[in-house]
Amino acid sequence: MKVYVAARFKGADNKQEIEALCKAVRDAKLKDFCFIRDIEHYKHTFDDPKELWDRTYHELRACDALLVDVSDYPTGGRLVEAGMAYALRKPVIVVKKRGVQHKGLFDGIGDTMIEYDDYPDLSHQLKKYDDGRNFTVVDRGMVFAAFLAVGAVISWYLSQLFIPLAALGAIVYWLLARWLYAPLRDFDRIVIYIPLVIVWLTVFYLLLPFYLPLALAWALFYWVVTLIILDKLKLSL
Repeated sequence: MKVYVAARFKGADNKQEIEALCKAVRDAKLKDFCFIRDIEHYKHTFDDPKELWDRTYHELRACDALLVDVSDYPTGGRLVEAGMAYALRKPVIVVKKRGVQHKGLFDGIGDTMIEYDDYPDLSHQLKKYDDGRNFTVVDRGMVFAAFLAVGAVISWYLSQLFIPLAALGAIVYWLLARWLYAPLRDFDRIVIYIPLVIVWLTVFYLLLPFYLPLALAWALFYWVVTLIILDKLKLSL
């Protein structure tokens, strides 16, 4: 798991703290990324704030989770990074030194809250969190696989009646399943591709007997347009 480490750089005084925080992530057998260290190299790099936040969004999107240390009661950029991660549905790992008060808003967006005594303790707790998360991912993955198997059977039977019903049935089945079993909602951005694939194949096979170039053009440009739209809606993978 690649972890985006959000930290405030106050100059030479806390550079070592940032390095120690990143090392704690690596000691937990996780891959660390720190914008201040890896992109800005501990110096002012971006004059345009929009360029700064566009790059931040790009880098955060490439990570699997955000780790934000709230021990110093953050009020600036880390709040924006946490908001971005939450909007991207990335797990937000909130960490703080034991006994320190923190902003209540992090309780609402944090996937977990870790209080640590020192950095080795933080590494130990991060490792436990990752182990538990992996188990949860496998567990939910098995449920998701079962869901797909049932959905495939339902869609196949509906397609025998009327092909477009397969796409409609897939959508209704997903909405019902995610309503009944909340953990499936974590797969929203993946499942949205299922009816899209069904629509793509349906139209392709309908066009194929009539005009091959048109069918091939559909096969290509459908995904070009669809992926652009999904990206704008923040629903891409």
